Amino acid sequence: MRSTLAAVYYNNGKPILFRINDDETFEGLKQQLNQLNRTVNNRNDNRTVSSLMYRKPSIGSDGRVTFTSMELQNNEDVQTMFSIFEQYSTRGPIELDATMTRSVEAILASLVGPGDPNYVPM
Repeated sequence: MRSTLAAVYYNNGKPILFRINDDETFEGLKQQLNQLNRTVNNRNDNRTVSSLMYRKPSIGSDGRVTFTSMELQNNEDVQTMFSIFEQYSTRGPIELDATMTRSVEAILASLVGPGDPNYVPM
């Protein structure tokens, strides 16, 4: 199985390098990124990927590489990303921007109320 080096920027932070299998699905990629976030940041981090953007490279007439954002929403988009990347693979890793958010349920579960032993009145 082939894999490709990628860099993910969580909420515009510093890049984290990892490998993506070349036959990865969209949901599989999101799960991999969620797990990577928990491993790197905090095992109790309950944020999940809410949007995923590919920094799509292109070469201008002057030979300079520029990037435009391409939203990944399904398996077809992921395969398109790999196809585009193959054309520019000498230019570094695949670059992804992952927006992480918490679900309403996770936020509510983290709130401390009067019945909680950790509750401190203001």
